[in-house]
Amino acid sequence: MLNRNLVALAVASAFAGSANASLTLFQTVTGNVGFSSDGCGSTGPTCTLQTALPAGSTVTAAYLYSSTFSPSTNPNGTTLNLGLNTVTPTFTPLGVADGFLQAWRSNVTSFVQANIGSGTATWTVNEGNQSPAIDGEALVILFSNPAQPTQTVSILDGFSASGGDTSSIFFNPLPAGFVAQMIIGDGFSFDGPDPHNPTNSAQQSTITVNGTTLTNNAGHCDDSQDQTCNNGSLITVGGVNAGSKNDPFTPFPNPTIGQDHENYNLGNILHVGDTSAVLHTNNPSNNDLIFLEVFDISGQAQVCTGPNCTAPAPEPGSLALLGAALAGLFGIRRKRS
Repeated sequence: MLNRNLVALAVASAFAGSANASLTLFQTVTGNVGFSSDGCGSTGPTCTLQTALPAGSTVTAAYLYSSTFSPSTNPNGTTLNLGLNTVTPTFTPLGVADGFLQAWRSNVTSFVQANIGSGTATWTVNEGNQSPAIDGEALVILFSNPAQPTQTVSILDGFSASGGDTSSIFFNPLPAGFVAQMIIGDGFSFDGPDPHNPTNSAQQSTITVNGTTLTNNAGHCDDSQDQTCNNGSLITVGGVNAGSKNDPFTPFPNPTIGQDHENYNLGNILHVGDTSAVLHTNNPSNNDLIFLEVFDISGQAQVCTGPNCTAPAPEPGSLALLGAALAGLFGIRRKRS
């Protein structure tokens, strides 16, 4: 059973941006919630993912992503294994960038719920004979936990347009000690220079928040388990609650080549009392695919995508409560008169 304080604010297309937005809101939850993420890639058919959920956690959702770099490739047939238990998920395509880069998503919630609770788990991904054209996978798990403070976790996915994507986050005034974190999943990415082939060009993206540069070097093969940085293992995913593969925050200001861990503390840019953030991604090299963004923000937050999105109107329930409160105050004032 879900924690009763877990409130689903948006699922799938709710609050999604304009039709031409390529990274769009997939899911948002608010309550005593958190998330776990990890990525893996290999030039061979298998790689491993790690999760490490806090004690007392309940899995509420789980998604396996795949990043491919051939228009004729799909990851269907890939398996996710934990011990002797295996699932072969069905992947949904999320769009094509630059004519050949693709991302895919599968819902593996029931499999993950049946096989883990809290604690650490190591999953094996087997890409089969499609492996040479698959850069790797990302596993994102949402969980509820009564020990967690109230916060909002939002998942955006799809493909980052080379010319730039814009996402906006609206939240209650950030309190002292607030949490504001973002991880990305990046496929066919490499920030160069390639130690195996110095002539290879860099494949990276830039990210700004409220006009301040967060990184000019997003993307590498951090999660390549054979560390070849060759096609078939060019993937990096910010790891959170991921056991020994938990990624530190990327240094701020702008990290140099090799320092970006795709895990960002937005508290370096946001301040107590802020109520919004505008995030912009850009891929000047035209050969890098940010297919995943996950935000973790203190309190209640809402996300929209596209260059013209605005703060959502208050929910009807909130307007009713406000009206009742004003009516009550008016009645008290009349009685005193």
